[in-house]
Amino acid sequence: MHNNFLGFSFFTGNYDNLIKKIDGFLSKKKSCLIFTPTTEILFATYKDAYLRDIISGADILLPDSITLVKLAKLFSKDFSNRITGIDTMYKLGNNEHKKYKVYYLGTKESIMEKAVLNTVKVLPSFEVVGSHHGYYSEEEQRDIIGHINKSGADILFVGTGFPKQEIFIHKTKEQINVPIRITVGGSFDVIAGVLKRAPRWMQKLGLEWLFRLLQEPIRIKRMSHIPFELLQLYFYEKRNGK
Repeated sequence: MHNNFLGFSFFTGNYDNLIKKIDGFLSKKKSCLIFTPTTEILFATYKDAYLRDIISGADILLPDSITLVKLAKLFSKDFSNRITGIDTMYKLGNNEHKKYKVYYLGTKESIMEKAVLNTVKVLPSFEVVGSHHGYYSEEEQRDIIGHINKSGADILFVGTGFPKQEIFIHKTKEQINVPIRITVGGSFDVIAGVLKRAPRWMQKLGLEWLFRLLQEPIRIKRMSHIPFELLQLYFYEKRNGK
């Protein structure tokens, strides 16, 4: 259920496979780092060797980008579906067979409070045993790590944005004793109800990016770079892919 693409080994199963894999790590109390790279993130790794090493160090890489999935299919890679961080949260949070203790790290304090409150309603399989906003200083990080470890969480969701969330998980992998650690970007804003998810039909057509752009027009500059980034990644795989 893994496929080598752009020099990385991506998870290519479905959500059921992923949940079973996560539950397997939990049952063995084994550490598992899960990153959710987008096209933008992957492009950044080719300009920064340190970031590339960090992404390569994940136990599971999810193809969290419709453009990434479509690009992979040009090279006949077996990427049947886009697997996102937020949908992973929703699948776990609505697992009828299991309950999870979770810790949330990210977003603004006011939004985090709403996300924690809404969890009971939208993610009933989660018990939030701790949370902290994502605007902390280096001096505060030690206390946050201590709080995470004392929480007894099974899963740590980190949504502080790229590359802060990936660097945090990488740097603290020996310090944090929570088995599962997952990057989830702006997912807390959705759980809090501050941002809405695209309608299902837009998700199926790969237009979720457009729906988010309509909610956050400030993202247009970043999104305008995606065609160039895709082209560069295409030529990278053309030269180096196997």
